[in-house]
Amino acid sequence: MDLLIEKLDGSRYYLSQYKVLITDFEESAPSVTRNSKQLDQRNGNIDFGGWHTDKTINITGYYRADDMDEEETLREKLYALLSEPDGYYITQLKTTPSVAMERPGETSGGYYDKLKDYPSHKRFLVYTEAPEMELVGNVNGTLLYKLTAEFKTIKLPYGESLPHDLDIKPNFPYYGRNLLLDTDFNNLPQYWTAANGTVTGTFNGHNVFYSDATKLTDDFKEVLRQPIYDPALTNNMVLPSHWYTLSFYAKGVGKMSTYVYGSFVDSDSYSYIDDVKLGYANPDGSHDWDLTDDWTRHTYTFKSKSSFPDTDVQNVLWRLFKGNEGYICMQKLEEGTVATPYSPAPEDSGYNEWYFDTYYNTDNLFIPYAGTVPCNQLEQGFAIEMTAKEASSSLSFKIDDTELTSSNAVAAGDVFMFSGFSYTQNGLSIVSKTNTAYFILQPDKPNRITCNVPGTVRIIGLQNLYA
Repeated sequence: MDLLIEKLDGSRYYLSQYKVLITDFEESAPSVTRNSKQLDQRNGNIDFGGWHTDKTINITGYYRADDMDEEETLREKLYALLSEPDGYYITQLKTTPSVAMERPGETSGGYYDKLKDYPSHKRFLVYTEAPEMELVGNVNGTLLYKLTAEFKTIKLPYGESLPHDLDIKPNFPYYGRNLLLDTDFNNLPQYWTAANGTVTGTFNGHNVFYSDATKLTDDFKEVLRQPIYDPALTNNMVLPSHWYTLSFYAKGVGKMSTYVYGSFVDSDSYSYIDDVKLGYANPDGSHDWDLTDDWTRHTYTFKSKSSFPDTDVQNVLWRLFKGNEGYICMQKLEEGTVATPYSPAPEDSGYNEWYFDTYYNTDNLFIPYAGTVPCNQLEQGFAIEMTAKEASSSLSFKIDDTELTSSNAVAAGDVFMFSGFSYTQNGLSIVSKTNTAYFILQPDKPNRITCNVPGTVRIIGLQNLYA
């Protein structure tokens, strides 16, 4: 075991550099002080709360010296290192033997050379009043001394992780690229009303066709005809020998069956897209779903043909069979075998707005605090940087139930900094415009950020605190 000492100027020292082998590192719980008042003729006390004051760390170690002169030199260096009035950080370096066990006599000597040290996840800002050195005796012609020191924490009575700046990332799932145009289920009617064969858009230089799918009362309905491949183009939607997943909403009565077809634009002859994923009920590539009165999302996975023709444009075609009454609304086609949540196609007119709301929505932000005691912004000193992405007449920024408000108008691109003592907007103080709230990160809680203005959030100087 070893002890790392980091001075406030950034210099680092190990006690092993001074021939000290640490054998014991004991850390106490934070001591508690309470503020209470006793009133005459009243049982008990009035309690005004309590707080942690400091934490004690005791270390024990041993060092050897060849003679009295060398011991005196080592002692002077250790006094100079440890008796620092401004304090310093100490970190325990724990020891793991490289060999877990050995037979008696299997090896001899060099045990300590086989030990490997690794740092603890926390460090302590401490001072010590008087480290003590005690002569143990003369061992094989060398002087053996015992070192003991009691450290007291300065400022925070906790173990601290190294401070770091953290970009808070939105908590959102992975969204695969949607290859279908204009398929936002929430913005569409319950079904497409475009006449069969009507061009409703373009994709990668192709026309896109949506056919009438108001009710599934015929033997089959062509729900979507979308060009997938053109040998003259390099940006094709669907490539040979790739897996794709279709997502759609449907409702109705009875069952619905679907097939995935491949076809030539200039031909009425259709052939199945082969190599359908194993495990579906029908080996020919179809699949059945039970319809209900509510819109239900279904998915269908298939593999494209191993090769496409060198001439003409090939289409992918979804047909619905078994003439039960029902409705369908196509939502998403994406590469891969996993259906991801809805996202518009990048070519859709509303894609930029969706992307902005998803990736800059501060309601999806959580601070990953891993400490075991609350981290008070006034005590620890972390700061919050928030960059607005939209304009607003005011600002409301919350972490869990604590809300910081500012009556100042917000413009897109404004940078706010909240430290608990200082509140700035683009570097100018706005303390008089705020309610001067400060934040406390709680252990075992989400520490969720909510804000009335979309934007990005960074935590400056974040530390985890440990009792």
